[in-house]
Amino acid sequence: MRYFTFIYRRFETLPIAIRAAWWMCLSAFAYAASIAIVHHLTHRLPVFEIALGRNVFALVFMLPWLYSVGLRAMRTSNFGMHAIRGLFSAANVWFLFGSLALAPVADVSAITFLMPIIAAILAVLFFGEKTSVWQWLATLVGFCGALIVIRPGLAGFNPGLLLALGSVLAGSTVAMMIKSLLKTDSSDTIAAWLFISHTVLGLIPAIVVWVKPNWQEVLWLILLGYLGTVIQRAFNRSMSMADATVVLPFNFTRLIWAALLGYMFFSEIPDLWTWLGGTIIFLASIWLTRISSKRHK
Repeated sequence: MRYFTFIYRRFETLPIAIRAAWWMCLSAFAYAASIAIVHHLTHRLPVFEIALGRNVFALVFMLPWLYSVGLRAMRTSNFGMHAIRGLFSAANVWFLFGSLALAPVADVSAITFLMPIIAAILAVLFFGEKTSVWQWLATLVGFCGALIVIRPGLAGFNPGLLLALGSVLAGSTVAMMIKSLLKTDSSDTIAAWLFISHTVLGLIPAIVVWVKPNWQEVLWLILLGYLGTVIQRAFNRSMSMADATVVLPFNFTRLIWAALLGYMFFSEIPDLWTWLGGTIIFLASIWLTRISSKRHK
């Protein structure tokens, strides 16, 4: 215990930018590990069942927080918004898990970098945010990167990547809703209602397609639930400590981790097009973030 306390104290003495980068790298690794686990589980378990298991165990890991703050933390005046957000978020997870049943881990990870780009478009359409020629150019570059990864109409095309695009669209919509919810609710309250809504929405579909998991698969689902909480908390902590343009480049490490895990456990080797397209998408996302940050300043 003293050893961990010592490490934590030394970590707190590091410059804030380094700590923020570390939290983003942790979130990136947890994300890559999560999609690798889902990719493994979809070989036998249905997508709806995996999603339900992940949400139930994530709720279990949220219980210590709920116990410490009490049920009053669940109070909200935006129950309807939470319900709609839960529906879109559930669709996001179902599409993502479905894509991992068909496509390689690294390819899906590369496509998910489109989320900031799609979110920027939705912000213009639904929140009336101002835009510029450079922002639209960055968006166009990002979509060109996506076409390189997906390669529609070519021999390398994988239909699972269309599900990944559906996941990105649903996830970007969720991001816009969170932007509104954060005005009145805390991030932990939003996360708790997320896992609750996912569990309620996914219960019946999971029962319909239920396949009895073995004890190893149960352990993987428990780990998946834990990683779900790590992804959210580490990412939010990183973003709260430093500017997005400083920490988001470290989120690119999730493509590296996804490629490594895909190679180690599934013998998947990402081709040149995945790396090229993923890099273009990510650089376009960073470019778009920098433009937005300068505009807000």
